[in-house]
Amino acid sequence: MNSHQFFHFIVILKESIKILFKNGKLMLLVTTLSLISSSIFVSIFDFSSFSLMRDMLAKESLIPISSSNSAEFISNLFEMKENFPRLLAVYLAFIISYFTVTFFPMLTSIIVTSESYNNKNLSLKDLSLGFVKSWTRPCRTGFYTSIFVIGYVFLVISMAAPLLAYPNLLSILVVVIFYVLFAYIFYLYLSSIWIMSLVVSVVDQESCGVGALGKSAAIMKGQKMTAFVLNVVLNLVNLGVYLGSKMIRVRGGGKYWIFDEKIISGLILVNGSCLVRIFTFVIYTVLYFRGKEGNDQGIELQWSDVDYAKLDISPLGGVP
Repeated sequence: MNSHQFFHFIVILKESIKILFKNGKLMLLVTTLSLISSSIFVSIFDFSSFSLMRDMLAKESLIPISSSNSAEFISNLFEMKENFPRLLAVYLAFIISYFTVTFFPMLTSIIVTSESYNNKNLSLKDLSLGFVKSWTRPCRTGFYTSIFVIGYVFLVISMAAPLLAYPNLLSILVVVIFYVLFAYIFYLYLSSIWIMSLVVSVVDQESCGVGALGKSAAIMKGQKMTAFVLNVVLNLVNLGVYLGSKMIRVRGGGKYWIFDEKIISGLILVNGSCLVRIFTFVIYTVLYFRGKEGNDQGIELQWSDVDYAKLDISPLGGVP
């Protein structure tokens, strides 16, 4: 692996930043809607889950000091039993909402970037049409990539068991830290194909699931180190967003709910991560087209209203 391949990520970053300004109004709309939905998601979930959890803990704290035969004891126990399904429902709604909030910017940013890369103007109608036509494919591909991620996590955990055989706690702690760091770095390397498969399933009309994973592996040939370095950079940015969100201090001690430090910290963390996620798929869409061009594969875009004619490259005049 030479230095040109390693530092090629700078070229990809510059090109991806330029892509953002093509179809800029549409990309701004997508980003704004994503940030608004993320903010609403955090605010609603934090408020609802915190209220139910606080109520359950309050009722639980009264049980030890209540007589088991008293009406208050029975009432508190009954209310806890009623609140528990509600709390589960809130967390289930959280999972569904989180999927929706993360899925929308992923799909729309890929569609806009794919058209921008080819210098095509994309209307809101075209974007909506592309969303409707392609949303099922990345869902199916995401299912398979999730299985790979879960499998990798279980593999890492199972392989960590022998590390507990070290004689003292300090040795175990040091070895585990290095092991987790290595596992995460290797995950960043492997995840390039998994992320690319989502891009393939959106742009390529005939690919999804395992087929998209196979095509993404072919497209990533010669680009894995570039993608790995980009993943490291993007994760460092995410780390910076996380640390920055933890440094938030609200003037006046956060007396009012709207100015609560926890809410503001959560909004900064989620919205910052949302911006990084959008830019991640912009980058991988650029890598997709570069990989296709490098492999001399045809590129077909299916969202524009413009029809493209295929060129006849058969020999002229019957010449073989």
